Amino acid sequence: MIRLRGVFACGVLFFVATAPVLAQTPSKPRGPGEIAAADQIAMEKRATCQREARAKKLNYLQRRRFVKECVRG
Repeated sequence: MIRLRGVFACGVLFFVATAPVLAQTPSKPRGPGEIAAADQIAMEKRATCQREARAKKLNYLQRRRFVKECVRG
C-alpha cells in the first residue's frame, strides 16, 4: 500500500513538473504562405549578411563564419 502510494506520488510529481515544458511549443509557420514568407525573410537576411561580409573583404572561411554568426544574431 505504501509502495503504491509512493509510485503514484512520483507519477504526479513528474507530470506536474513536465506539464509546463510540454505545453510550450514554438510557433512554426503553419500554411504554405507562412512557410514561404518565413523562407523569404531568412533568404533576405542571409543575402544582407553575405553582402556585408563581402564589403569587409573577408576570405572564404572568415566570410562563412561571419555569415553564420550574422544570420544567428
